[in-house]
Amino acid sequence: MATANTPLLVSQPQAVAGSSTNYLEPAPTGSDSEDKTINFFPHLPPYTKPTTGLLSKLPVSWIPYAQLMRIDRPAGLYAFYFPYLIGLAYAACISPSPPDPLNLLIMAGQLLVFNIILRGAACTWNDTVDQDFDRRVARCRHRPVARGAVSTTAAHVFTVTQLGLLYILFEAFGFPAGCRPHMLIAVVLFFIYALMKRITYFPQVVLGFPFAWAIPFCVAALDNLPVEQQYSTATLALFSANVLWTITYDTIYAHQDVDDDEKAGVKGMALRFRDTTKVLAGILSAGQVGLLAVTGVSAGFGGVYFVGTVGGVAAAMGYYIWDVDLKRPESCGKWFHDQFWIVGAAFMAGLTGEYVMQLVGR
Repeated sequence: MATANTPLLVSQPQAVAGSSTNYLEPAPTGSDSEDKTINFFPHLPPYTKPTTGLLSKLPVSWIPYAQLMRIDRPAGLYAFYFPYLIGLAYAACISPSPPDPLNLLIMAGQLLVFNIILRGAACTWNDTVDQDFDRRVARCRHRPVARGAVSTTAAHVFTVTQLGLLYILFEAFGFPAGCRPHMLIAVVLFFIYALMKRITYFPQVVLGFPFAWAIPFCVAALDNLPVEQQYSTATLALFSANVLWTITYDTIYAHQDVDDDEKAGVKGMALRFRDTTKVLAGILSAGQVGLLAVTGVSAGFGGVYFVGTVGGVAAAMGYYIWDVDLKRPESCGKWFHDQFWIVGAAFMAGLTGEYVMQLVGR
């Protein structure tokens, strides 16, 4: 693998920490013979090595790879992990008999580790294929492949390495064989998603599916395949609610980069619905809440689910959409982090309450 100071362009020096010269960036289009040393943001500061936080404790050569995995940015991990927590709680509720709480906690811990690696592989692939776009987007210009800290080849090797580790963890944690096709589908969809912003204004729709695939994965993880047919409507509704949730928050999140994305040729729903995003978000959230209600009715859940999950998600999404300021990137970025806790907590509240009620009543 490349070290932290591996340059992207051998003919041009990369800026180092504390330097006053920004790195030089290749243009995203044109033939190999064209000049690719365009600096799109000469007025912005160059990359500097982290001096605080976890990354500052790592060896210099490890830092770019930790950045590829987004180790220093936990908000994105919530996007991966919360659907698994939701799926796990739901699977516990529809099990023929309530699973042991300790076993659920152990599996939740395993899924956390699993998702750290899954997210790392997905983000590494995304940064590798998007490197030319990233150089044209101010917020993304310092990503490791875009700035030349990791070569394209090294990034691909790192992606494959993480996928190999993901398979090892899958086997080591002893997930049932029924989980394997769901995991494979999710990985393939994450890899496809990274290419979608080139060909459609709806990449967020594609992104929603691999995240939501955590729901059937967790149903299979608790060996609930024999009851899956009985709860097919409930499971599909919960799956679809998660898809709509992802579309909503990722479209709002993308408003951070909407001006740069337009110049770079990056397609997305934030650009497509630039002036009507809150209206769209409201419609999607209403659909999300309706689907959660369908889940509760189809699965025969009690009042605690409808108050906690259905009502809680409705209130949380409403406040999120009302409060976020789409014209302020910092508001979009902050809400991307915070909404996982209020919306995710609402998702979990009703499902966890339903599980506890079943546990107490068995």
